[in-house]
Amino acid sequence: MSAGSTAKITIVSGSSRLEGRVHAVVALAADTAASAGAAVEVVALHELCLPVMIYGDRSQNDLPAVQSIRRSAAWADGFIICTPEYHGNMSGCLKNWFDFLYEELAGKFAGVLAVTGGGGGDMSITAVKTSFAWCHGFTLPYHVAARAPDFDVDGNLVNNLVADRIRRVAYDVVRYAPVLRSTFEAARTLGPGVQAGVAGAHT
Repeated sequence: MSAGSTAKITIVSGSSRLEGRVHAVVALAADTAASAGAAVEVVALHELCLPVMIYGDRSQNDLPAVQSIRRSAAWADGFIICTPEYHGNMSGCLKNWFDFLYEELAGKFAGVLAVTGGGGGDMSITAVKTSFAWCHGFTLPYHVAARAPDFDVDGNLVNNLVADRIRRVAYDVVRYAPVLRSTFEAARTLGPGVQAGVAGAHT
């Protein structure tokens, strides 16, 4: 980042549970991003109780929870998105978060984290990256999956190698997100022509 600039990072906790290992991963990512100099906002989906998105239902736009996630997404330069892996996919509440967003994610940058009980995490990570890409966002090629043996009985992350990878993701999101967002916004000023690339679809 250039001197005097501050990355704005929204961290999305994609768990619908009040307890769970996801929260330990999210806390570490948030602390690391803040230590790297970012302004950090955590969106805890288990607290928001977003309704299931109904396509075309404009009345949902007025709901406080919907307005909250759209505001935090529009504010952010970048995201760290963490999901539990359910049936080889991201959580339903995280997919629902995506369903309410589009323009707010375009041209933004994200790092992806997963927490899994038995799988490897690759399927849920790929699902999150795919959804982010379909919103014309960009994702870090490096990612992390924390598995059940990486936590103690109280849900604390005790695998230092996994913790190190989470910190690397956080530092890279803070590092690259403002650069990508400013470049995308500059391209948007070129208008809808092909010279603007994908940013031209968002003028």
